[in-house]
Amino acid sequence: MDTIVIKDLHIGTSTNADGCTLKLALVPFFDRGESVLISFRDVLPMSSSFFNSSFSELIEQYGYEIFKKTVILTDLTKSHFELIKKYVSWQNNYVST
Repeated sequence: MDTIVIKDLHIGTSTNADGCTLKLALVPFFDRGESVLISFRDVLPMSSSFFNSSFSELIEQYGYEIFKKTVILTDLTKSHFELIKKYVSWQNNYVST
């Protein structure tokens, strides 16, 4: 299984552009039906702009179930985990409505 290390992408986690870069790195895994690890090691907490342009767009494009099967998060701090959990839960409820 491949791993995408956010820090190695040379992006931050605060802008839409940062989120778009991550999304573009993830799309081939979704298209191939492969899982991928995403490492948040040494990364600051993410903004909603980052989420909107990465995870949100992927959930809208491929659906929540495919997102859960494809994206495996690793090296999360408690802060990362809480933000992602809250955002993905909200996004799943929003998309399902």
